[in-house]
Amino acid sequence: MRQSINKLVNICIAICMTTFYILYTESCANTSGGPIGGPKDTIPPIVVKTIPDSLPTQFPINKGKIIITFNEYVQLKNPNTEIVVSPPSKKKPQTRLKGKGVIVSFKDTLREDQTYTIYFGNSITDVNEGNQLPNYTYTFSTGNQIDSLIISGTVMNYSTLFPIKGATILLYQNPKDSTVMKELPIAVAKSDDWGYFCIRGLKKQPYSLFAIEDKNGNYLYNKGIELAGFCDSTITPSTVAKEGIPQIAQYDMKDTIKCLSRPSEVDIYLFKETDDNQYIRSYGRISERECYVKFNTNNVVIDTFNIRGVFNDKIIKQFNEDGDSLTFWINEQRKIADTLLLRINYMKTDTTGKLAPHGETLKLAVPFDKSKIKDQNTTNNVRSYAESLGETGTNRNRRNPYNTNNQENNNEIKDNKEKKTRDDLLQFEIKVKGENVENKGIELLFKAPLLKILKDSIKFTSTNPRQITTEVKFDLIKDSTNVLKYNIRSREEYKQGFDYRVYIPTATFTDINGFTNDSTDTKFNLPSNDKLSSITLEIENSNNNKYIVELINEARDKVFFRYEIDSDKPLLFPYLQEASYSIRITEDINKNGKHDIGSILERKQPEKARLFKLADGGVIIHLKEQTDLTQTVDLQQLFK
Repeated sequence: MRQSINKLVNICIAICMTTFYILYTESCANTSGGPIGGPKDTIPPIVVKTIPDSLPTQFPINKGKIIITFNEYVQLKNPNTEIVVSPPSKKKPQTRLKGKGVIVSFKDTLREDQTYTIYFGNSITDVNEGNQLPNYTYTFSTGNQIDSLIISGTVMNYSTLFPIKGATILLYQNPKDSTVMKELPIAVAKSDDWGYFCIRGLKKQPYSLFAIEDKNGNYLYNKGIELAGFCDSTITPSTVAKEGIPQIAQYDMKDTIKCLSRPSEVDIYLFKETDDNQYIRSYGRISERECYVKFNTNNVVIDTFNIRGVFNDKIIKQFNEDGDSLTFWINEQRKIADTLLLRINYMKTDTTGKLAPHGETLKLAVPFDKSKIKDQNTTNNVRSYAESLGETGTNRNRRNPYNTNNQENNNEIKDNKEKKTRDDLLQFEIKVKGENVENKGIELLFKAPLLKILKDSIKFTSTNPRQITTEVKFDLIKDSTNVLKYNIRSREEYKQGFDYRVYIPTATFTDINGFTNDSTDTKFNLPSNDKLSSITLEIENSNNNKYIVELINEARDKVFFRYEIDSDKPLLFPYLQEASYSIRITEDINKNGKHDIGSILERKQPEKARLFKLADGGVIIHLKEQTDLTQTVDLQQLFK
């Protein structure tokens, strides 16, 4: 009996000690947080069932519904932009969650005997970790068979040549000029992070391809608002969407090698057109002798242009680079009337959308003078004076320079009080950098056209390391497209270790206002850092065509050097820091020195721009210190 009691006591003691140990260890574990779990879930949701089953036919054209069930709870991110149904309908389908499933309900009548594809993009993610199921698609047909052909391609910006994510690709059969602006396409898709797209569910027939930015998601092109591009010729698909082919495989967008290795049948370059509606958008008078007229679109055709009381040969006119803004100056020394009447006859868009001859008389009032305001610190006085001048007197679409609510202008008034400048001062800017002076020269930028130049008074000198100073022979060249720009070009080769100086004395320049400049003294030299590098391009097969060659940064938003060439020659990009560069070459077909856009309705492509490719196919040059790199560029091969 006693032995049984002792045995029972020992068992109780053992149980208590075990319980204590468990509680103790759990308590210790909890002092630094919760229990350590397993590895983080990185697996995307898995489709376990679809209703109807995969690739169904005879899908109902009215009130059809699809249920896709996953192995876990999911969520839909940005379904309105990520989920695309091809071909599109006027009423978009409704998507909602139920349990572990996604339900797609069609509110519009579907087309008969048509293959449909639902692209879910990157909208499907699991609830817990946000793991993404990339580019999931579901295909069905309202007819007896599934059309299984595909077309793949890449969408890029025509200038930067970067891929465009989220562009909408539109397919048509025999489109007319304005079809892309008025009719829904027969198939659509969206480009992924790499600008890549694959359109499914196609028949073996020719298609016309367009791509648009589609900001409002209506599958129609909005000219002047959205980027757009097109493929020159029709494409008849021949590739079948079979399991395992890279065009339709699901990729992690961070896997650069796999994403870039996908087959691409066509490249589409997107550009932005201007609005076709042609009319005068704004006009005004900047100073006594300077005025402007801005139009809604570029390349405006003006028939007649007359200012009452001013001879036409006394008017200096200049359009901006895009041809949508005209600045003009009155080249007369007499007092100019406070109000000018400009009669302009030009081609204006009428109510039918066509260009027709039109004439307008514009009243251009002289800008108000601060000296007429007794108390410049009184906001009401300034405001009432500005408002009394009316719409043109305050220069529409230009910032009121005397708005005392603007802190910048308050500072300007304060600075003017502290530092007085003469009223007839001609102000100009000198732009020069030693690293690109051999390419760009010394730029002089003026605010009004020049009436008189005393070129011989300009002193351009160089001082060698022995401190011996000599004059540099130079040319002063007026820019062919900008009346406000001049360039000083040395006739001699610039030398390392020399100090250069450009001295411009007072009254060297006189503009149409009779203003003259103060003296300026500008010094520069070539970079002498022995760690700098250079790139030399050996140009081949230009065939007397004109090209624009630019050295740009990796982000492609900064130009370091720019050449315009029409023959084979070596191009030097000197004094370069250790960095990553690219070389962009543009085919300047019309030889106007700029990269021109195309036209969607006229089926005119933008001028071609291409990036120079290295031997390994890359487009980025990783330039090291103290490196002189030489590359051969075959233009015929680059633009084939």
